[in-house]
Amino acid sequence: MQSPGLVVFDAFNTLITSQRDSRQTFLAGLAEVGLHASEGTLTRLQAASEGLDHSEWSGSRRTYSGWAAATLSSVARAGTVMRADLAPHVVPALEQLHQAPMVALPGAADCLAALRRAGFTIALCSNWGWDLAVDVAGAGLTGDIDVFVTSAQAGYRKPHPRIYQATLERAGFGADDAVFVGDSLRTDVLGPQRAGIRSVLLAPDTGRRLHREQVPSLAAAARLILGDLAR
Repeated sequence: MQSPGLVVFDAFNTLITSQRDSRQTFLAGLAEVGLHASEGTLTRLQAASEGLDHSEWSGSRRTYSGWAAATLSSVARAGTVMRADLAPHVVPALEQLHQAPMVALPGAADCLAALRRAGFTIALCSNWGWDLAVDVAGAGLTGDIDVFVTSAQAGYRKPHPRIYQATLERAGFGADDAVFVGDSLRTDVLGPQRAGIRSVLLAPDTGRRLHREQVPSLAAAARLILGDLAR
């Protein structure tokens, strides 16, 4: 990227995370419908939801919220046996109805501000419920974000190619003028790359490199992107 373009960030575990000790959690949401699941169960449900096309229910917030409520009602009726066809829908439903309050991760505000000062347009693209902008506002970060794209509104979950294309279209940029920053190899690196978007993996510095452009912090991500302008 040789001139200011578009920087797209993932949200959860990239810029924001849930408040510590929050009672409004995905596990609490499942418990409300009678399923006392474990973190391992949630991990499997999260993986099952990746790439889901739920565009049929994404026409409005009301329709989407109704679909989410119906999904959790189906979970309650199923009891301890999770139907294979239902499993991909569970985490999207929990995102809409049981999203915990968010806090900014260290360096998030400084990273966004530095990129904005340099002239970049900033977008969020996240597997999230309808209210990403509200949730991010609660973490104090919305001032430097121009575009919010959620799976709930787009109708497709990362790494489905349509959500990345929707982000480019909303922001008014082509893939060649964008870079995607996030913490997931599948949804924030491989998915954007298949859509023609350069990607930067945010990952702890453990000595193991999973991606050619891998950085240990948001500050390092900003330096990498800003360094392109100086070349």
